Amino acid sequence: MRSTDHPQDDLLIVEALYRHGHEIRDKDLDRSNRAFDLAADIADGHGLDVSDALFQVERVEDKEPSVNSY
Repeated sequence: MRSTDHPQDDLLIVEALYRHGHEIRDKDLDRSNRAFDLAADIADGHGLDVSDALFQVERVEDKEPSVNSY
């Protein structure tokens, strides 16, 4: 499942879903599991599992200048 036309946007969505799933895990397990499932579906659409997608996001962020670097 691809959610956008830009792969980097999909990686950010995977990261957001993953983080959200962890944040609400104790409050709403069903929604948490749904967030994890959606993250896995989007990552799978790019031939990745969630951990690989998160690693890709980290690699891209390391190459981009930060706001504080100006």
